Amino acid sequence: MVDLQLTGFKMFVSHKSNIIQQISETEWECRRTTKGLSKPEYWTWLKTVTTDGVSDFSGETSYTIVECTDENVQERLIQLSDYINSNRLPDEALVYNIKWSDTKNSDGTHFTGDDTAKDARILADEWTKIRTERDRLLAETDWMTFSDSPTMSAANKTYRQKLRDLPSDQSSKKTYADITWPSKP
Repeated sequence: MVDLQLTGFKMFVSHKSNIIQQISETEWECRRTTKGLSKPEYWTWLKTVTTDGVSDFSGETSYTIVECTDENVQERLIQLSDYINSNRLPDEALVYNIKWSDTKNSDGTHFTGDDTAKDARILADEWTKIRTERDRLLAETDWMTFSDSPTMSAANKTYRQKLRDLPSDQSSKKTYADITWPSKP
C-alpha cells in the first residue's frame, strides 16, 4: 500500500491536462513539488513572482492547482493505490496514473484511474528490469571484447548479439518473466 501521509478532507491537487501531477495538504507544497523545487529554491522563486505581498501565479500555464474539499482524498487514493507507482526510489516523486475531473464523476469522486497510463507505466517498469538484467549479462562478458583477451568464440559473439537484440526481438513481451533469455555458452 502507498503511504501518502495525507490527513483530513482539504487537499490541493495539481494536474496537467487533467492528469494528476501532485497532491498535498497545502497549496504551496503542491506547487513546490509540481515544480520540482527544493524548499529553499521554492522560496527564492516565490519572491520573484510576489509584489507587495501578493503572489502572481498567472505565468504558470503548464499545470493547474485546485483545492478539493468535498471528498476524502486520502481514502480515494487508497482505493486507487494500484494507479500510483510504489516501485520507486525514495527520492523519486510519486507518479499518479489518475485523472482529475472538476466535477464529480458518476462514482461521486473527482478521481478516476487511468488504465492506459497505468499499463504503460507498468510495462516501462518491466522493461527497465529487463534492460538492467540484459546490461548485467553483457557486462559479464565485456572482458572478452578487450584487445588483450583471447579471441572471442563465435558462440560468445552470438550470445552477446542476442542480448543486444533482446529489446527489439522480444518487444511484444509484457513482463520480465516472459523474456526468453539466450543461453550463455
